[in-house]
Formats: sequence, C-alpha cells, structure tokens
Amino acid sequence: MFRFFKELFNTTTTKVEQELTTAKATVANPDTVLANLVWAFNRKPYDSQTEFDEEISRYQKDILRAQAYWKGEETVIHAPEVEVCYEAWIRSIDDLKSNEELLDDQEEVFDEDNEEDGFFQVEISAKLQAANGSSFSALDIMYQMEHQVSNKELGDHIFFEGFQRAQDYNGALPLYHMVCGS
Repeated sequence: MFRFFKELFNTTTTKVEQELTTAKATVANPDTVLANLVWAFNRKPYDSQTEFDEEISRYQKDILRAQAYWKGEETVIHAPEVEVCYEAWIRSIDDLKSNEELLDDQEEVFDEDNEEDGFFQVEISAKLQAANGSSFSALDIMYQMEHQVSNKELGDHIFFEGFQRAQDYNGALPLYHMVCGS
C-alpha cells in the first residue's frame, strides 16, 4: 500500500523516510567522537596497538584519576573508511604520507612568506580505513591518527580534544576534523 501511494504521488522518498535516514546516519556517525578522551600527541613511535592501548589507558588514569574512561575496543564510527582533516606544520610536501593530501593550494602554502623556522602550516586530509574493514574502534582511529601525525609538528596544539563531523558535507566518505588544543 505504501508503494502504491509513493507511486501515485510520484515521490522518491517520503519525509518520514528522509528523517529515518538522517537519524540512522547520525547514530552511525555521531557529530562528536571521543571528546572526553584526554591525550597528548608526543611523536613517540609505538610498535603495536597493544602498547599504544596501554599508554592511552595509563594516560587516562594519570590525568582523570577516578573519572578515567577508556575502552579501546568500543566502536566509535560505523564506517569502513573516513576522511580526517587536521592542522600541522611540515617542512615539505614529502612530509605527507601516501594517504594524505593538502587541502590548501601547494604553491601558496610553500610560499617563502609563509615559512616559519623552516616549517609551513598546512591543513591535511587523511583517508583512513578501519582495521576490521567495517567500523572504527576508539583504539583503531587513535592509533592511526598517532601514526599520521608522528612525523609532523603540531606546535603547541598537541592535546587531543576529539573529532568533529563536518556538517552539510556530501562527499563519498564521512568527514571529521580532528580538534587539538594547547
């Protein structure tokens, strides 16, 4: 019967269907991810996810004490692939990893007027794939981002403050901005 009315009024989707789709997308990919996590990117190489997991857990306990919460296995983004944008200081285009690209015009970014102590401030987009092929756990996305920034300078913005989902973005992948503060 629903199909009959849909065809009768020649609509592709109803308002209810649109609202349900929007609600599912919001649940699957929340606007804010890991905003309560405390972490400082320190350019330390981690040999394994297990080592990194232990380090984040310890850091939570050291900083938050009784309010510490870290469940690395908890699913935080329900997508097999995401795009994460972040700001960093790099010396050259060679500092980008194979899954990264500049969001700014390369010629403009590396203009000598924008150089500060041999570094250039840039906005970078990194495409990440979930380790399990379907969704990102807290540990998975944090471990990948730790590796993304490990060869870059973050200035005094080393303190992770969460991921913010881009609103009104129609790209193929969910887009998040990694927020870091000082």
